[in-house]
Amino acid sequence: MRQREELQLYLYKLVHGEQPGRFAAFLLGLLQGFSMLYGWAVRLKLRLYKHGLLKQHKLPSYVISLGNITVGGTGKTPTAQRLAMIIRDMGYRVVILNRGYRAGWKGKVGLVSDGNKIYMTATEAGDEAYLLAKSLPGISVVIGRDRIITGEYAVKELKADVIILDDGYQHWQLARDLDIVLIDSLNMFGNNFMLPRGTLREPLPNLDRAQVFLLTKVDQSTNDARDVIHTTLDRYNNTALVVESIHKPRCFVEIEEWYKGMRVTDVALETIRGQKVLAFSAIGNPSSFEQTILDIGVAQVSGVRYADHHDYTMAEMQYLMQRAVDEKAYALVTTEKDAVKIPAEFIHSNRPLPLYVLSIAVHFTEGYEELMGLIETTAIKKYNTVKR
Repeated sequence: MRQREELQLYLYKLVHGEQPGRFAAFLLGLLQGFSMLYGWAVRLKLRLYKHGLLKQHKLPSYVISLGNITVGGTGKTPTAQRLAMIIRDMGYRVVILNRGYRAGWKGKVGLVSDGNKIYMTATEAGDEAYLLAKSLPGISVVIGRDRIITGEYAVKELKADVIILDDGYQHWQLARDLDIVLIDSLNMFGNNFMLPRGTLREPLPNLDRAQVFLLTKVDQSTNDARDVIHTTLDRYNNTALVVESIHKPRCFVEIEEWYKGMRVTDVALETIRGQKVLAFSAIGNPSSFEQTILDIGVAQVSGVRYADHHDYTMAEMQYLMQRAVDEKAYALVTTEKDAVKIPAEFIHSNRPLPLYVLSIAVHFTEGYEELMGLIETTAIKKYNTVKR
């Protein structure tokens, strides 16, 4: 597992031009060749679907796909949380289908939560699926690589009214009623190369399938960057609704209380203002997380980054704690996605410093009412009318 993460880090630095030398140049040339083959295969597969040679499976529920056109963190998990809560509060039975990336559990259908009880650990379900289950009471979470199978399960066993397809833009096998593509305002469209030379999952013209573009973390980007995004989106798809959002820090929660899942006591954001903290994370965009902490008003952030989806060991947590003590930090801070992978033995140990989990909430700053109208009026109500 460690070798896999080291390879991921090396490739990330390689495709972003952070590995000098002839060998790196040779590898980039090799990857460029694979990118051409990958791009050709993607275009062929999509054409087969467009011309009906490959059939999409339709579910008798309303399906919303949340996805992106690049690999890496764009904020899908907190956005899925926010949308699921909004639709649940509208009175619909919501089920989230997650692939279960790096889940220990292997099988066709895995019930992580039925909305009342969580049936898997973070190791079994994968960090993202477990976090969704932990943070969304009343909403079921199902994992499995084949979304047709998990979708059928959600309809038959969980009586889903609305299915949210987490990371579903490239899962063309399952038809969707609404395609939402997230664009990270800090990372836009990756490095404009296709996988594996770059981080694009599809060519940019394929943005034409989306009905909604959701720009995330717009408060951390510049006006020029947002202008580039809007111009690019308009070039490939000028009919889609464009929504803007921010990841707004809400409070901190001490890891031991957060772990118990009980009614927790919030720690105010002001607690760390003017202090030095050690921030560690294993997410797609760690710089955004660290910037969020700086924006709260801390004096200094010492950042420690691991590969995305990294599972922490007891030794690593002890190292982080000792480093924070040596650097005279006030506290350690991490994300909710990372918190689910910290060993319980460490959480319940006698720690010299607090470990705070940063709780954030997605806030829509532009286009919220239009998005809700699209979901509720033109989609969900239309579907329910047909259903009845």
